[in-house]
Amino acid sequence: MRALRVILSAALIVSLAAPGLSVDGNRLTYLDDPSNPYWVGLDLPKLTTPQWIGEPGVELAIVLAMDDVRATAPVQPFLSPIVERLKKIDGRAPLSLMTNRLDPQDPLAQAWLKNGTTFEAHTYDHPCPLLGGTFEQAKETYDRCVDLLASVPGARPVAFRMPCYDSRNTVSPRFYTEIFSRTTPQGHFCELCSSVFCVFSAGDPSLPSALLIDEEGRPRFSKYILTERRFVNMVDSYPYPYVIARLCWQIPPIMPDDCVGKYLTRPADPNTVRDMKAAIDATAAKQGIYTLCFHPHGWVTDAQVVDLIDHATTRHAGKVRFLSFRDVRDRLTEHLLGGQPLRRANGQDNGVRVLDLNADGFMDVVIGNPEVRQTRLWSPESHTWTVLDFPAQLITVDAENNSRDAGVRFGVLLPDGKTSFLVRNESAAGLWHFDGSTWVQEPAGLEGLRLKSAVVTSAGGRDRGVRFRDLDGDGQCEVVVANPQESGTFAWSAASRRWERLPFALPTGTTIVDARGGDAGLRFVDIDADGRADVVFSNADRYSADLFTSMEKGWSRRILAGEQGKTGALPPVVRDDGSNNGVWFARRHLWVQNEDTGTAFPFHVDSRSFEDDFLAGRKKTSD
Repeated sequence: MRALRVILSAALIVSLAAPGLSVDGNRLTYLDDPSNPYWVGLDLPKLTTPQWIGEPGVELAIVLAMDDVRATAPVQPFLSPIVERLKKIDGRAPLSLMTNRLDPQDPLAQAWLKNGTTFEAHTYDHPCPLLGGTFEQAKETYDRCVDLLASVPGARPVAFRMPCYDSRNTVSPRFYTEIFSRTTPQGHFCELCSSVFCVFSAGDPSLPSALLIDEEGRPRFSKYILTERRFVNMVDSYPYPYVIARLCWQIPPIMPDDCVGKYLTRPADPNTVRDMKAAIDATAAKQGIYTLCFHPHGWVTDAQVVDLIDHATTRHAGKVRFLSFRDVRDRLTEHLLGGQPLRRANGQDNGVRVLDLNADGFMDVVIGNPEVRQTRLWSPESHTWTVLDFPAQLITVDAENNSRDAGVRFGVLLPDGKTSFLVRNESAAGLWHFDGSTWVQEPAGLEGLRLKSAVVTSAGGRDRGVRFRDLDGDGQCEVVVANPQESGTFAWSAASRRWERLPFALPTGTTIVDARGGDAGLRFVDIDADGRADVVFSNADRYSADLFTSMEKGWSRRILAGEQGKTGALPPVVRDDGSNNGVWFARRHLWVQNEDTGTAFPFHVDSRSFEDDFLAGRKKTSD
């Protein structure tokens, strides 16, 4: 069984590392799929530690984050040697304790806070999975924990970790959109999450084989994947912060942690610590952030954690900084985002987007809110930020102080892969291209973009279903429009400098947004692996899947269709109340994790295989 696990896990991880196009026209489409926790990977632009750490010469950040804290006294003996070792570095003990419960009057907690330790949220009841009972129970245990910690003087949490993220499929898009992105009854919210494993791929060309293959000749990191549990909560070789649902910084914990180590061999196995050291070195080589998840249950000893600290400070002397999650939040906000957090004071969207503007492989930033409109361009050569203007607002704020989407859509229209954006709302209209140093407006950038009337990207703060998408794989995006009133597709003509309407629209019965401007349940997915985006649509009433055939006929081959509630139906992407249902697409499967799958399935997820459930016995409506 263990040999089979190694073979399967190696194949799984290597399969994620396929090279992309030299100019990827769809490299920015993740900005329009904000609920997907797994959109990053080996070939995605990096957000390296020098971009946000704020200290010249520091290339590696380390967060030591211990789970399952319910009181300080029981864990003090275990933590004391770790605290004392950290203090020898810079006089602080920047640990992050993922906490279920804490007495607001605990005197030891105040002493730890003064040392730089933080208490972060881990739910009040530690349910595994969180979405396993009712949705109301899931939100209540999250909210109760966050509000409790916020009542401890000086301990307002900024980060969250999902219970059992490392051994079970407990993470879901539904959690990020419907729980994390909301506020608690007392108005509190978190800004970071550390719940999606980063697994270094055996196919990562930036790392030496000595780090990727262990001393026994096995894939060093993917051997820990619990394939017998159908474990899918991971991203490939991306040890960097990234944004989920526009409001959440994901700080991936690095595989292995002590929990998966005990499953592979035994608790506190020296070989697991050996592999943790290799993971630190791999993260350093990629200039990332190494987050260690560990527990006070004997799965790793305090001496072993101290040994990891010694390894990092010796091997990477002068280049490493130990931080708490609060430190990470503060430095990301100050040095990367220029003082503008992802979330406004009321917890809503602050109009901050992280994207690679000039296609150089490094993330940049644009900010567009009523106070700041700014472009922040990173230079990997000089390790400096250049600050420029940004021509539009990404959000507006209404009379009730609520953030409203302004309808700015990013895509790739230029042959060199640099970023363009399109907007048409009540106060702004136009098409702009980034030329590497400034934004240049296309003089007639909206010419031809018309269906029943002029296409708008946002109306009254409601999304009107306009998306950039490279449909034919030529490295340049088309525009797809689909709302309940109209549907169509357009291509940009570089020769005539205008939009030209294409002879097809989205398949019948599908739309990108509903009448309220909310997610209607449509996803672009390459089902048949031909490099072109097919369409999967699934809401509370019906579902369908249509293959893209050509730039003349569009999505003309319907392979699935039916009504919900019948055998073989696809899980809804959105529920009848418009909320996210927890669906994502990865590894040639549709996956869903929510309060319905949490207890109904042994590994907490339901899935549909592209080969077996989408393509087998495919229908043929036209060619």
